[in-house]
Amino acid sequence: MKLHPIIRKISITALTALMLSCLPQWAMSQGNLVVNGGFDTDASGWTITNVSEGDNGYASNIGNPPGSVFLYDVSSLNVPTASQEISSLTPGALYIVSGDYAGGGKGVANNSFGVALDGVYLFETNAPPTYNWYSFSFDYTATSTSALLSISAQLNGTGYPYTIDNIAMYAVPEPSAICLILLGSGVLIYVRTRHKRHSR
Repeated sequence: MKLHPIIRKISITALTALMLSCLPQWAMSQGNLVVNGGFDTDASGWTITNVSEGDNGYASNIGNPPGSVFLYDVSSLNVPTASQEISSLTPGALYIVSGDYAGGGKGVANNSFGVALDGVYLFETNAPPTYNWYSFSFDYTATSTSALLSISAQLNGTGYPYTIDNIAMYAVPEPSAICLILLGSGVLIYVRTRHKRHSR
């Protein structure tokens, strides 16, 4: 079935306009909202509290890759924490919070490591059995335009330290972003099919 040239032109224009309308939301869903989550050269951008080791807990020689924060308080009475205010959130939007942690070789029964947003722990775990790096990831629905991200060790009086690295927070692409991908694919298929017809 051949489309009239004017109808075909209008269809392409409409598809292009629809794709462009999807772009702003797609762009907003891109990028790590956490500043310096990889700790590549220092712990700038973070507030580190109750840490008694190194340069504000920063360790250049260990990490995943090297560059991390060691959450350890020698007194075992305090809760060493790395925190950062995350801004530019969209209330009601879904985000994924993730990162890496290490601190094993000891089966601590209590939850000794946790990640919180605005003081509510959304991830807690026991000490892993090995000293390998492990990952955490969880969903978070924003309730305001900003939230305090806190990563803590030695919870529940365990006195057990952890090293953290690769902390990230990404917006989950909205349906409009998926719409953009589907429309882009549709346009490419259409153009390719049209090109094949004309090249016969």
